[in-house]
Amino acid sequence: MGIVQTQIQLGDRGVQHFTLTNRRGMVVELMNWGATLVDVCTADRDGVVESVTLAHEDMGTYLENGPYFGCIVGRVAGRIAHGRFHLDGTDYQLPNNQGEHHLHGGAAAMSHQVWQVGDVSESELGLSVAFHYRSEADENAYPGILDVTVIYTLNDDNQLSVDYQANTDAPTLCNLTHHAYFNLSGRTRRTVHDHVLQVQAATVCEMDADLLVTGGEWSVANSDFEFRTLRPLDATLCSADVRLALARGIDHYFVLADVIANQARAQAQVVLQDELSGRRLQVFTDQPCVVLYAHNYAGHEALRHGVVGQAHDALCIETQKLPHRSASNGDHAAALYPNQTYRQHTRFCFDTV
Repeated sequence: MGIVQTQIQLGDRGVQHFTLTNRRGMVVELMNWGATLVDVCTADRDGVVESVTLAHEDMGTYLENGPYFGCIVGRVAGRIAHGRFHLDGTDYQLPNNQGEHHLHGGAAAMSHQVWQVGDVSESELGLSVAFHYRSEADENAYPGILDVTVIYTLNDDNQLSVDYQANTDAPTLCNLTHHAYFNLSGRTRRTVHDHVLQVQAATVCEMDADLLVTGGEWSVANSDFEFRTLRPLDATLCSADVRLALARGIDHYFVLADVIANQARAQAQVVLQDELSGRRLQVFTDQPCVVLYAHNYAGHEALRHGVVGQAHDALCIETQKLPHRSASNGDHAAALYPNQTYRQHTRFCFDTV
């Protein structure tokens, strides 16, 4: 029980690694490269504690980390069409790092940088580690300095909270997310096809053939996007619906319904469950949107426990702001100004059913 801090090597880089263990035996691994959640280990219904996230076998692989396993993504999560945005009366051009478009903040963004380690504490509230990153002005062509703090807290109720705060000295963009991939079978024994999912969302963002949002929304009713009640993922991951087939499965923005009211009622916005192991993950957030992505473009990565990465072997649950509407001529939805503070709270709660 407690926090163990060590230094590990990522190739030729030394980084700080933290192992958090609560009173119920749940284990969380963190490191300050990309403020990354390396692993989560939690019990099944028989009390067997096993890994429920995807992690690279060779830690040096995190230097590249093409799938963004476990890291903090920003300045802007997701795609910005052609790397262009309008803010505060000015048009900006960002470098395009995914074909003709800008993805996850650009190359060598905060997800692929060493963060400073802040407070490391053990209290009645839980075990906490804070990470800080300063994104300098013009990093990947974004305007303004962005100072980001992310705090992970593990409590004895098997709840892992991720709290974000960011400030800027000039108008800029900020839409951060967490990019952990979850598979509740334990040690990635199976894909997530048989996991069941519930999402409090009546619509998903309309997307074009390049997976860029258009500004419209699709109803989930009578479609393979319908998860307002618990339903297996299999039909959606194998769907012939062209909107899903273009993405090789689920990779879409779900617009969360009545987030503030749901939080007041302590109702999870997302529930993921593996009925064979009994493990359940409930996600609570103050964000209006969640991207669900099932590792559709897996690249045969060498993962922990001798697993080889394959399509649909885990589900990424990316809470965030509503995305940039590429058809809009107005200011970007992720705008952040010097007189504002960006905040996000997302809580991952693990139990068994």
